Amino acid sequence: MLNTIISSQDNNGAETPLTQLPIVEAITEEAKLPELPNELIEGVIRRGSKLLVTGASKSGKSFLFIELALAVATGGKWCGTQCAKGRVLYVNLEIQEPQFMRRVYEVMEKPGMVGNSIPRNFHIANLRGKFSDIKSLVNAILELLDARTYDLILIDPTYKVQSGSENSADAITAFCKELDRLVEGHGCTVAYTHHHSKGSQGNKNAEDRASGSGVFARDADTIIDMVQLSSDEEAAHSKFAIMHPTAVPFRLEFILRDFQKKPPVKIWFAHPLHVVDEDGELKRCNPRKAGSNSNAIKAKREALEKLEGKLDRFMGSHTEIDRKDFLAAHPMKRETFNKRIKKSERFEVESGNHTCKVRRIG
Repeated sequence: MLNTIISSQDNNGAETPLTQLPIVEAITEEAKLPELPNELIEGVIRRGSKLLVTGASKSGKSFLFIELALAVATGGKWCGTQCAKGRVLYVNLEIQEPQFMRRVYEVMEKPGMVGNSIPRNFHIANLRGKFSDIKSLVNAILELLDARTYDLILIDPTYKVQSGSENSADAITAFCKELDRLVEGHGCTVAYTHHHSKGSQGNKNAEDRASGSGVFARDADTIIDMVQLSSDEEAAHSKFAIMHPTAVPFRLEFILRDFQKKPPVKIWFAHPLHVVDEDGELKRCNPRKAGSNSNAIKAKREALEKLEGKLDRFMGSHTEIDRKDFLAAHPMKRETFNKRIKKSERFEVESGNHTCKVRRIG
């Protein structure tokens, strides 16, 4: 490692060292590359990263977080995705202790959730009304971590310890830096919840639904957005809906920094559990869109389905093709192609230095 000193000039023109910047040479041999941190949630997040979960207020985010905590504590699955077994600290900032402990119990008592490792691996800090800023909270957690080790720390919700306006980029940047201090100081994964902006979210991309500054979305290593679906007649009369008449359908969308694109997962929230729609009863359900023209929505969906059909036929048994080859055979503006594929759950576009590939997802 090379240590380069960053300097400035004082009033007399003399260089004054400010700080040391660690610089390393590029590695040209794969065997010498540093080992990647272990995956905590398979294909979603690694140890030592930050996970942001967004969703509408009162949409069941805390129950989703409790399920994640229990999945990691037991090495089980969370919304269909395998988790590595580890120790968990859940920082509850919003719900009164009796209600929160009952919520955890309600989830734990469901079939397949109870295990001997839960009490040992799952710890809870009920801190409603105890902290009003993230710096004090992080200081308290780091002091606790001198004696204990956790693989995952969940902070629920963020607004309870935000200083300044959530619309201020400076305030949210400072907030995220404190989360970095917790991650770097302990090497754990930090997950935190944040609410959607007001109004319908169906017209927005998943990374744009969080309320406030765009720093929230840009800073996190992984974003999981939970958006409610409009239940069509088929879903409303499905087997699951009949068995759970108060169940609400949602879609989990994944924005990943360190992994390949992951298809959305459609789930039911049947209090107190989120259940993956394995039977495809929600396949035709989409997020609610305010003020949308139904004919326009139908036309866009049909255009995407038509494009996906052309891609299937053009690709045959291949998993990827060059975009230019496809557009040469099926003339279309590149911008139109990219815009439609961005909405696809089956294909993705990946740009390189000299080529642009179209790949099948999954």
